[in-house]
Amino acid sequence: MKNRKRRTDRNYVIYKLTCKPTGEIYIGLVVATGRAFTRSVKNRFRGHTRDALEYGREAPLSDAIREHGVKSFTREAVEIVRGKKAAHAYELGLIKGLQPELNTLGK
Repeated sequence: MKNRKRRTDRNYVIYKLTCKPTGEIYIGLVVATGRAFTRSVKNRFRGHTRDALEYGREAPLSDAIREHGVKSFTREAVEIVRGKKAAHAYELGLIKGLQPELNTLGK
């Protein structure tokens, strides 16, 4: 009996961060940890805050986190996409369509 080939495609979460005081948004992509899509977004936001507060990253999102604080952002999973290529294409399409102020990609 032959073993089946293990799947190599994964689930990706397209997420939106919104700065409540300004209404500015950020669209991002993260690999889903199992079926914990919301937790995956939460963990990725922790990475964004670490980049901004501990490492002093210079980017629009990092600047907004430093200026308004971590608690002034809402996190939302927008879509779950299967496969890396499809996920990146979906994210880029959203960025081009929405023109989020906090993204540097697509500008």
